[in-house]
Amino acid sequence: MITNEIDKFRNDFFEKVLAQEKEKEMAQKLAKTNCPHLYNMIGQTFYNGKDTYQERTCSKCYHSDIRAIRVWEGTKLGKCIVM
Repeated sequence: MITNEIDKFRNDFFEKVLAQEKEKEMAQKLAKTNCPHLYNMIGQTFYNGKDTYQERTCSKCYHSDIRAIRVWEGTKLGKCIVM
């Protein structure tokens, strides 16, 4: 009878921990979705034949993205907004 109570407590505890972690992940995903991304944390640079790619991370929500450097800096003709 004691083992059943221990097992019940253990199961309830881990279900609660898993539910909290899932809630944190959903909140973080929502924050990344609503963030206006300010990619000012520069990471690794990758060379791929003719283009050079760079990884940048948003300083607000820590979303990471890899794009060509010409895209990060904008086009030669004028304005370019990276979203």
